[in-house]
Amino acid sequence: MRHPRLLITRAEPEASRSAAWVTRLGGDPILAPIRKGVAVATPVPSRPAALVATSARAFPLGAPIPEHWLDLPCLVVGEVTGDAARDAGFHDIRIAQGDAASLARILADFGGKTLVYLAGEPRRPELESDAARLGIQLIPWLRYRLEDAVELPEAARAALAQNSCDAILHFSRESTASLLRLAREAGLESALLRPVHACLSPAIAESVAQQLKTQSTALRIAVAAERNTEALIRAALAACMHAIRRETD
Repeated sequence: MRHPRLLITRAEPEASRSAAWVTRLGGDPILAPIRKGVAVATPVPSRPAALVATSARAFPLGAPIPEHWLDLPCLVVGEVTGDAARDAGFHDIRIAQGDAASLARILADFGGKTLVYLAGEPRRPELESDAARLGIQLIPWLRYRLEDAVELPEAARAALAQNSCDAILHFSRESTASLLRLAREAGLESALLRPVHACLSPAIAESVAQQLKTQSTALRIAVAAERNTEALIRAALAACMHAIRRETD
């Protein structure tokens, strides 16, 4: 039985890490980032009580993080971001479970203090809202911007055009919207109806369904059991293997 082919369109460095997970779990990755992080140089804020990060790219991109900050607690959303913090030289790394709610729980230990958020653009407002609710002064330090590709990457274009993509991995509503826009511009919107759409959260699944619902009533959507890369890929592979078995019966 052939390996399911999974399309990964998220930006680097997460894209390559996700591709390694796909291979490890028995799939065939199609690596086609449609966004890239561009460094932004902004002034260094005053030394905070701790740092917060929600993306691995917040560490290598942007102005250098002061060396004397490396002894500060670094609160991160998940394991991948934790690895990036460790690579940057931090030692006191506190890792949430991959979502805003679990990150808010570890933020709660810093009520009344000033924290610096290693931020990117665009970003969702939940973290800053949670910090305000907890009485935390959260200072965003802009490190990077995510920019869309001008056109659909060739690997994604070929996979969709040839109907050789079994599933698309959706990690955020923003990257999903970018993929759908680029596919429409390439004349491949209808090709998006064949693959499984594997989504990291119910909110992302709802976004996919809303944007493609007028095209098909048979859209196949799988949602990760947990909000992490491994769970997302497992959900995609399970849905794909079911379809492949039907093809070969």
